[in-house]
Amino acid sequence: MNTRSAQLHKLKNQIFEVAIVGGGINGAVSAAALAARGVKVALIDRGDFAGVTSQESSNMVWGGIKYLQTYEIPLVWDLCGSRNHMLEAFPNRIKVISFLAAIGPTAPFGRFLGALGIYLYWVLGRFKTKSPKVYSPQETLEIETLINSNGLRGSVRYDDALLIDNDARFVWDFIKSAIDHSAVVTNYVSMKDATQENGKWVLHLQDEVSDEQFDINADIVINAGGPWGKDLTVKFHDQTLHQLALSKGIHLVVPKLTTNNRVLAFFDDKGRLFYVIPMQDRSVIGTTDTRVENLSSEVTDEDRDFVLEQANRCLNLVKPLTKDDIISERCGVRPLVVKGKKDVSKIEWTALSRKHEIEVNKKRKIITIFGGKLTDCVNVGEEVVRFVKNLGVKVTKIKKWYGEDSSEKFNQFNSEFSNLSSTTESDIDFIAPAIWRRHGNESFEILELFKDDSRNLERIFPELDLTLGECKYIVKTEMVQRPEDLWRRRTAVSLLRSAEEISHNPLIGQVNALI
Repeated sequence: MNTRSAQLHKLKNQIFEVAIVGGGINGAVSAAALAARGVKVALIDRGDFAGVTSQESSNMVWGGIKYLQTYEIPLVWDLCGSRNHMLEAFPNRIKVISFLAAIGPTAPFGRFLGALGIYLYWVLGRFKTKSPKVYSPQETLEIETLINSNGLRGSVRYDDALLIDNDARFVWDFIKSAIDHSAVVTNYVSMKDATQENGKWVLHLQDEVSDEQFDINADIVINAGGPWGKDLTVKFHDQTLHQLALSKGIHLVVPKLTTNNRVLAFFDDKGRLFYVIPMQDRSVIGTTDTRVENLSSEVTDEDRDFVLEQANRCLNLVKPLTKDDIISERCGVRPLVVKGKKDVSKIEWTALSRKHEIEVNKKRKIITIFGGKLTDCVNVGEEVVRFVKNLGVKVTKIKKWYGEDSSEKFNQFNSEFSNLSSTTESDIDFIAPAIWRRHGNESFEILELFKDDSRNLERIFPELDLTLGECKYIVKTEMVQRPEDLWRRRTAVSLLRSAEEISHNPLIGQVNALI
């Protein structure tokens, strides 16, 4: 079994071809892509996988329509291609969803330019989604009563994609893929220092659970530290051509605002995109874009006031949203790439995109990944493989290293699930597809837990698609070390329910006792 203790045992004092530091989306896809091609890989993260930026996204897998405003056509073309590819590779985990963008008084363009933008976006998306539409103010209010009519000039509808489960869960999919291909992967292991001896890297590591210190050796190191990438650069004694500007973005999770399964897009009072995004039985509102220096940024009262003010201004709510309506909060720091040694404090960071850059120091065999986003994560993995190959590591050719398990076995799983004596029709329609979506062929192992004890079919919260048995399985097999690993990252429970609801839930207490 791939428990953390087993992985840690495989890691200690071993020699690897590639060592990756950072277990966010960039590190996870790099490990999965390399391991699938037969490269001996180790990946460590000083916290939990996807514990920083990769757990704070909007969950959108999108083509970057906002970059049309800054005329970054090639970037949008690439991102749309990546989005289409991800939809094909992850048909259950990523779904097409409609976006209805209101052109209100703060929109930086009118209905005509909005129409041009969405049709160009459709073309750049290779016509893979439904044809976009343009609506008058009256038509807009007929199809979505939640939009405030004050100053409304119309709306446009286009399609993009959304992760059904949370972003951190998606990162785990790649971590799991890496492990399945014999990568050695451990969370809560930090790199204290790194040196080079006889042409090999020596990484001085510490187990953050036991405080034990040990070394590993590697031919190549990959810096996948995200916002902390520059800190790792210092530890690797490396000089890079790129640097990072940091932008804080926050989202607030509130009670569900609309029954329509679509994303509502608005422009805040500074002309930036602002969303109302469905997340199971809740809505997510945001985001902000605030230049920061502190990597450990938090949601401030000013942030909350701004997001609530924008939501109340843009939406036709019976009762304005207040801080009492906030169920949970997300706060992430976006690492935006800047080339050269210019003073990042003087850069107009709102014009910077989320494109990634990969820099290679051939002499010292260091690969550094700057920036990036969920949408083009597979491209990051492919690029890393090419760079590792160019540094002299043998890689085997494969057709595919990512994507979901074949759906052929789902019918068998669904049939066996339906035959359980304690399942209801709601369980069959709601729970079975969710388990398969998150676990694929491993769903049969969760099925055995239901067969052994029907109490494992009980839902953690009645409205959610998560059962006691699935949570037990995750704790046992997915390197969960702390409750937040399970409730915040392997699942989205702590986003969908308040801290008070979670603390008073006896099933959650029962699962926590297993951690």
